[in-house]
Amino acid sequence: MKWKHTFSSWRWPWVLSALVIVFALGLSCSHLFSQSINYQNKNELVEKTPNLSSVLALQDVLRNIAQSVMPAVVSITVEGEEVIRNPYADFFDDPFLRRFFGFDEMPREYRRKLQGAGSGFIVSKDGYIFSNYHVVKGANKIVVILSDNRQFNAKVVGYDEELDFAILKINANNLPVVAIGDSDAVQVGDFAIAIGNPFGLSGTYTLGVVSALGRQGMTGFQRFIQTDTAVNPGNSGGPLINIRGQVIGINTAIRSQTGAYEGISFAIPINTAIASADQILTKGHVERGYMGVVLGEIDDTTRKLLKIENGVLIARVEKDTPAEKAGLKPRDIILRVNGKPVSRPEEVQLIIGSQKPGATITLEILRENKKQTIQVTLDKRPSTASAQTGPSHEQPGSATVEFLGGVFAEANKSQLDANGAEYGVILQDVKEESVLAQIMRPGDIVMAINHQSIKSISDLKDFVKRYGNEKTYLFVIASRGYVYYRGIERR
Repeated sequence: MKWKHTFSSWRWPWVLSALVIVFALGLSCSHLFSQSINYQNKNELVEKTPNLSSVLALQDVLRNIAQSVMPAVVSITVEGEEVIRNPYADFFDDPFLRRFFGFDEMPREYRRKLQGAGSGFIVSKDGYIFSNYHVVKGANKIVVILSDNRQFNAKVVGYDEELDFAILKINANNLPVVAIGDSDAVQVGDFAIAIGNPFGLSGTYTLGVVSALGRQGMTGFQRFIQTDTAVNPGNSGGPLINIRGQVIGINTAIRSQTGAYEGISFAIPINTAIASADQILTKGHVERGYMGVVLGEIDDTTRKLLKIENGVLIARVEKDTPAEKAGLKPRDIILRVNGKPVSRPEEVQLIIGSQKPGATITLEILRENKKQTIQVTLDKRPSTASAQTGPSHEQPGSATVEFLGGVFAEANKSQLDANGAEYGVILQDVKEESVLAQIMRPGDIVMAINHQSIKSISDLKDFVKRYGNEKTYLFVIASRGYVYYRGIERR
């Protein structure tokens, strides 16, 4: 009992000390964890910015565009097949080799499944969708995924391959739709918003500006809106939207060395797509006006010598076409189409292609330095082009003339026909360093120089004798079925 009393007396001071320490630590911790940070919720300098409310209003507009347009933007997944020819099929066609290698029969082709993805947008409450043709081309199965994750099988109603435009249809009703704008009113510097499915990331929203208008595409009928809006693989077929929340284009392509966005993207103007859609829905296909000419560009030197500021050369007139019926001829220069000046073949193609078959257009042309007005009634453009025949390699006559570093000889009938020339002399050889080498190649036919016809080698001799020291020359050249002007200036 005495030992127990001693131990108890010894223990109580330590217990009291421990309690004091614990109490002190509790007070310290309570003080430590009861503290808080007073975060600053305003950037005073930014808040003082003049017209900040205008910027915030713009931000609200961008938010409203996202909220109103995104529900009508869809993701598209496709499945298809690619046929691959077996490169070893012919080798194993020998029965001995098949037995040797143990093959009963070697297939001549294989089929490989393909998968792809893109975007689109709903234009009608009953399920019509605009997209790119290359998104759905060759697809056996097309699935459209809405913003609320509902999925529908889709069918292709029709397409315009030259425009890269397609119309899809899903069986649904009361769908959200986009508002359609006016792409003709778009100007460089306008805001441009893209919504789509890049890399499978649906509902991606990017903002930029219109960088340029009328950019030429892969065909003569494509004129793109160029923007710096971020567009990547998977965005194809999605809408390009203006600051009013209206669709002004269909995102179609990018220019990139890596396959991903590098600051340049292209969209089909919505007005062009709607014009194509109207024909698809009413006729089942797209018809474009056709004149029946092969066009060539006129360089600056040639324009200077012809004393014209703009123009497009008619290099060839096809037989039994609206152009031939209207009286157009090779070497005519088209100055205006329906009153609009033209400088490039693509500009003429676009105007003609935008007209319907049966429409009449007015051309202002230059023929032998005289302006004329000709009306052409367009026809339906044929689906296939006629094959071109290469030039004959039949040897020219023995008489030759050297001029501007080139050797010319008499041309025979087969050489004239192969180049599409009625008459002329053939270029037999040319020095690489000569000015003539910049505009011609051996086998080409010279039909005229400085508005003087060269129908034979004797005509060329007379011309060289009289005008061999001129500083400028304007050639009419026939080459591989095309006739065109080319001018040169000697230093």
